[in-house]
Amino acid sequence: MFITSSGVKCGGILSAPTGNVSSPNFPGLYPYNTECAWLIVVAEGSSVLLTFHHFELEYHADCAYDYIKIYNGISEDEGNLLGKFCGDISPPQFTSSWNVMSIIFHSDRHVAHRGFLVGYRKDMCGGVLTGLSGIISSPGYPLEYSNNADCSWTVHVSNRTVVSLVFLDFQLENNEGCNFDFVALFDGPTVTHRHMGNYCGSKIPPKTVTTSNQLLVVFRSDFNIGGRGFKAYYYSGECQQVLTARRMNFTSPHYPSIYPNNINCHWTIHLEPGYRVKLFFTSMELEDRNSLTNKCDYDSVSVHDGSSESDPLLGRWCGSEQPPSFLSKANKMLVILNTDRNSAYKGFSASYTGVVPINVSCTRTEFQIQISQQSLPQLERESKRRNITVLVNTLYIDFSDGKQQNVQEYEVQCDAQRKVASVSIISVEERNRLNELARRAEEANSEGGVEQDSKPHDTSDIVFISICVLAVILMVIAIVWLVLL
Repeated sequence: MFITSSGVKCGGILSAPTGNVSSPNFPGLYPYNTECAWLIVVAEGSSVLLTFHHFELEYHADCAYDYIKIYNGISEDEGNLLGKFCGDISPPQFTSSWNVMSIIFHSDRHVAHRGFLVGYRKDMCGGVLTGLSGIISSPGYPLEYSNNADCSWTVHVSNRTVVSLVFLDFQLENNEGCNFDFVALFDGPTVTHRHMGNYCGSKIPPKTVTTSNQLLVVFRSDFNIGGRGFKAYYYSGECQQVLTARRMNFTSPHYPSIYPNNINCHWTIHLEPGYRVKLFFTSMELEDRNSLTNKCDYDSVSVHDGSSESDPLLGRWCGSEQPPSFLSKANKMLVILNTDRNSAYKGFSASYTGVVPINVSCTRTEFQIQISQQSLPQLERESKRRNITVLVNTLYIDFSDGKQQNVQEYEVQCDAQRKVASVSIISVEERNRLNELARRAEEANSEGGVEQDSKPHDTSDIVFISICVLAVILMVIAIVWLVLL
């Protein structure tokens, strides 16, 4: 129990399997200038289910006056924040990802209402999951699940997105019709919504994507014969995106504010055949490496050369490390953000561009540019838009169509003496940097122009030209004299 600055006793640590939490003086008006904190801790291996029975606080669009905050763990880490609420609309049910949940109540010096009453209980399985992503697993996984289990998980994400469910491991009692032990999926929060499938046995179910922002997962077992159970990841649309534009920027969730804890987010870049993916990270701020192992054991960003985690790993980073740029071998690349339950930071911002791979070669007399044959049909389809320009050592290829502009800029270099040529794409960020350097150089030249004009001119060129002219005149005189002889 804590005593606030206003002298009100509230908050504390709650460890009973069930209980209630209410604002001070409930159902009367709560006091002004109050700050209360409750930490709910249930048995290890369980989760906490919160259900609001009454909710009435002062309203503000950003909940800046009176509010309640719900944390998926301890409240000292803002990455655990599940939501901030005010007004008279009750928050949804919440289920913690582990056995700890925190509630913070704050009131300012003006306007008071009746406050809130919320009940909690220990859950062995099931609950309401509201994070950007999370894990759903059978009771006791990976140990054998219990008999007569009846678990239901409702995944509820942002109204603007859908839910994806991917099973990582699956082993249940097998029977025709899946009537004994099974996992059932529904396209909505109740069993009355569209049934998306029943699964049992050891074959991993296919990836499931809802048509709405809610998914119901039901797991049931009968009185005998069990198995290892299952483990699955769910993702909201904010946490699993497929990027198909030829050029785009993307960031970690909530960037530049801190990212949530306990998420696993995927960005799959999938371009048209013939393109390769050039990826750049413009900023990176994650939890630092493990000081004992010197590895990214906590929060990390990893990049795979392909569309799955089984494809070659190009690298894994954390802290404030600045990854290099990457070029895929084909037209796909996967970026994954993994975060644990502690410490969250700003995250990352990145951009990519679709690159048509080209090879260049040169000699002292000719220069050759070769474009991948796989890309040629694309050029022929838009033959009216095709345009290739070489300006000094810069190559521009215009792949634009009627919907999207796409001009690729390459820096081309040729060592004619060694007959060696090289080419590298210039990203939008690199072009902006070069333009800025050029602008600064131009300003510096204009500022120093007056001083340069006041200096005496270098006469070495004039002397050299005069000598050359005199030599030519002498040669002409000599030739005439020889002719006359």
